[in-house]
Amino acid sequence: MSFNTNTPKPSGNPPDENRVEAAICFLRQGFVAEAYLLLSQPGNEKNPAALFALGLCHLHAGEYDAAITHFEKSLHLIKALPSPPPSPRENSETAIRLAKKQINERIYLTPMDEDFCRRFPKSAGPMALLALIHVYLQKGMTEQAQRLAAGLIGSAFDEYKKTLAESQ
Repeated sequence: MSFNTNTPKPSGNPPDENRVEAAICFLRQGFVAEAYLLLSQPGNEKNPAALFALGLCHLHAGEYDAAITHFEKSLHLIKALPSPPPSPRENSETAIRLAKKQINERIYLTPMDEDFCRRFPKSAGPMALLALIHVYLQKGMTEQAQRLAAGLIGSAFDEYKKTLAESQ
């Protein structure tokens, strides 16, 4: 389907892990329909990266309720993952400035790898929360979005929350 030779070409029913990996690759390259077909197969119910990616597929299709459902499930699974101890550089000025830039550029609407969710749940959780807030805003549910934004902790999110509060 693609001229891009780097695009994975799933054959048959790949194992769950490979299927999710291929779907995330498809999604990053803009092949949302192909990603959706892989992600909507059974076996991804406990995979936060797969559920997040499926939420992105529904968001692209304008199916906001389904996107919300998948982002919520992904967020719930991410929150259940064990968190590593905080890095001493997490609160550096540079890290905060870069985090703000990522928020402004809506990086949270980019698929997350399975490994990213497992290794960095402190980053994956806010990404899922921001994506969920984004969908609530798309639906015109500003009050719900602001309530969810209260769960964003840290100085990197202060500007985002202030902008969100002013938008009402």
